Amino acid sequence: MEKTTLLNIFENGANWLRADFHLHTKADKEFIYEEDPNFFVSKYIQQLKSEDIRIGVITNHNKFDISEFKELRKNAEREQIYLLPGIEFSIKDGAKGLHLLIVFHDEWIFNNENVNHIQKFIDAAFLGIAGFDNPPYNKNSKFDLNETYKTLNIFDKDYFFILAHVDESCGIFEEMKGRNLEEFIKSEGFSKKVFGLQKSRKKEYQERLSEILVPNHLALVEGTDSASNGINGIGKGNEIKGVTQKTFLKIGAFNLDALKFALRDTTNRLSSDYPEIQKPYLKSIRFNTRDPKWKDKKISFNAAMNNLIGIRGSGKSTILETVRYALDIPIGKNAKEQEYKENVVKHFLGSGGKMEIEIIDRFNKIYLAEKIYGESVSIYEILPDGTKELQHNLKINSIINNPLYYGQKDLSDIGGETSTEDLISKLLGDKLVGIQRQIEDHSSLIINSVAELRKIDKQLAQKEEIEAKKAGIEKDMKIFKELEIDKKLNKQIEFNKDSNRLDSLIEFENKVINSFKEVYSYHKDAFANYFVYDSKENVKLFERVFESFKKFQATFNQLPNSIDLLNKEKVTIEQIRDEFNGNYEQLKEEFSEIKRTINRPNIEADTYVKQSKDLDLQNAKLTEIKKLVERKKQQVTSLNGALTELKNLWHQEFKIIQEEIGKLNVDQQKLNPNEPTLKIEVEFKGGKNKFIEFLANVCRGSGLRENHYEQIVEYPDLIEVYKDFGIDGSKINTILSGGNNLANFKAKFLENINSFLTYRVPDKYTIYYKERPLGEHSLGQRASALIIFILTLKENNLIIIDQPEDDLDNQTIYSDVITELKKLKNQTQFLFATHNPNIPVLGDCEQVISCSYTADSIDTTIGSIDDVNIQNKIINIMEGGEEAFNQRKMIYELWNH
Repeated sequence: MEKTTLLNIFENGANWLRADFHLHTKADKEFIYEEDPNFFVSKYIQQLKSEDIRIGVITNHNKFDISEFKELRKNAEREQIYLLPGIEFSIKDGAKGLHLLIVFHDEWIFNNENVNHIQKFIDAAFLGIAGFDNPPYNKNSKFDLNETYKTLNIFDKDYFFILAHVDESCGIFEEMKGRNLEEFIKSEGFSKKVFGLQKSRKKEYQERLSEILVPNHLALVEGTDSASNGINGIGKGNEIKGVTQKTFLKIGAFNLDALKFALRDTTNRLSSDYPEIQKPYLKSIRFNTRDPKWKDKKISFNAAMNNLIGIRGSGKSTILETVRYALDIPIGKNAKEQEYKENVVKHFLGSGGKMEIEIIDRFNKIYLAEKIYGESVSIYEILPDGTKELQHNLKINSIINNPLYYGQKDLSDIGGETSTEDLISKLLGDKLVGIQRQIEDHSSLIINSVAELRKIDKQLAQKEEIEAKKAGIEKDMKIFKELEIDKKLNKQIEFNKDSNRLDSLIEFENKVINSFKEVYSYHKDAFANYFVYDSKENVKLFERVFESFKKFQATFNQLPNSIDLLNKEKVTIEQIRDEFNGNYEQLKEEFSEIKRTINRPNIEADTYVKQSKDLDLQNAKLTEIKKLVERKKQQVTSLNGALTELKNLWHQEFKIIQEEIGKLNVDQQKLNPNEPTLKIEVEFKGGKNKFIEFLANVCRGSGLRENHYEQIVEYPDLIEVYKDFGIDGSKINTILSGGNNLANFKAKFLENINSFLTYRVPDKYTIYYKERPLGEHSLGQRASALIIFILTLKENNLIIIDQPEDDLDNQTIYSDVITELKKLKNQTQFLFATHNPNIPVLGDCEQVISCSYTADSIDTTIGSIDDVNIQNKIINIMEGGEEAFNQRKMIYELWNH
């Protein structure tokens, strides 16, 4: 394997780069360059850079100038451009010969022996043939394709072939016909070493090739192929209708193996257009933790697949959990080892540990989320000038839609009632937020209504006591009336009544004024917010709206004047009360004289006055209680309405769930029309086991038995139970007949009425696979089906799984999981921690983070699967790593089968 160094261009792993497989230089005698030769190299590299060509093969006609190539290579490396040694080689096949592009491994010219083996090959091929490297290059070598292949193999160094300008003169389709073409394509040299066709345009030729070569995995590539246009022609040749034809390769390191694998995987690694990333993704996280090694340390991620690898205890799960924490993804109610997962994050980050998360949204805007351990996240948009603009209230899952996380063994648990409910909750994400907010609001309304009813009932319960007190007062006052003492004290009694009425009037006025003040204070600053709106489609209409709204505001702004007027009137009545109190003071002596004239044993005039005042108060209370009866009727009506609306909202929530699950089921069937897929069914309020569990917990100590709960949960919810309490012969009364069962249950119900009336009986979710509930399948089948299901979800921009291979065999991983991964990783970003080498190797992982743990610290090595350092890590630390690479080689060398 060739040694490579991670370049900035591969910071985020494998990348789409433009490649040119047919470049000429001034070493070719057709190449026109008439400027200062000292600037040739720099101008050549600058032209490659301006055309954004990052991979180029120097292929002069039957010639290789090693000194020129080395100078070009040195300057190209500074610009992160990968130039490969090659030649455009004339073979003797066909009527006039064919042009073959040979791409060489570096070791042909960079070797311990310091020997130019390319030149040795050229010398052997053209031995005794003069003028072979002169225009018009009509002198062929003495080798045909197979002889070229066998001769090159003698050197024991790597290379591959690209057939040049195949549709034109000196191309296979023009030079070879019929049986000759078929024999040529089926030859060993072709099947082993031809990786692509350059400048293939004609559809009939491509169809003919596919008839002979089954399967046809040859890459159709482009190259400038224009020596006569000199430097200015680089990257601009081969136009169709004025559009330059280009080749883009997905590659993660600059080495020949990476290039060969990209050319073999034409479905996933080759494109004629630059594939823009059109999805949100996590780009990088920068850490500052308690570990000095992790001060300002950055881990970059690819928009496709990312794998954390390492032996057990190497820290890969720690990093994965920290990424989850950074993105504000909850562990999940039913996740395994929740406390452990929280503790590894806490230990890794330490007090004050900080992360900066770089996220790209679907419009290619850049956001930076800053999170200090234990604190909420702050999100900034990075503006084009590099400045940060704080985004108030923005959440990460509003940028990366509904990221999914599963820790170790979480997937294999799914199938049971609770874990399935957790899965559905994760899949639905924020889709239920709106309806659940309405449910919460109505639940609060019900709780307030219940509280108000309790308050009213408490006051109504005083009626009997008030009536008894009133009767006692009237009895005591009777003697005063019989002796006509009441007439003598009537004046003082009437004054006391007037005093009570004055006090109640002033109290009412104070309440009204304070209410007006609260309303004005609460709303006065809110008007400005409603004027900040520009209609795009209804400008004239909204001019009228705001004209009316201004008048409304003007009327509202008169409230302080109204409050002033009310205060003035309140002062008037307070002055009148003062005048009344003055009059009362003047009459006190008169009232005392009247009391002294009542000279009766055991008769206290003051007692009568006090009783008269108390009687007036009890009558006022009874009047209020009469009003409360009406208020209770209204409140009961309001509560019943709120309960009905809450039930409707529960059903609306169910309909949303049902619709979203239906979409998931349809999508799964579309993605895998010929394969068994998961199917989810939901039953409204079908979670009877959870219902029984709720009742048993709340009603503990009531004496109710399990069979009682089993019958109670035949009701759809506890609101229906509540309505049945007052109906003789109702089901709840029948279920709990005998002993104190009904009384005890009613007592528990009233004690916990808020939670009972607002308890949402859970829906029941069942996952089916091959027409059977998932829980009835083996662990391996269950895990396989779930992973495929999760990988194929459309609305989750990021999926994080710790050890997705758990409970799966290698065959399942390759035939099912990896096949789906390769299809879907351009739609969804994947981040896995894994022990299985087949996932990064056969899955063609774009970014691998190799972890090791030494001296109480996690070390990382980062690169794509194309990077030799990463390949060595996989072989050395992952059991079966070498076998995985051998399998990969076998898959790509399709013509060996």
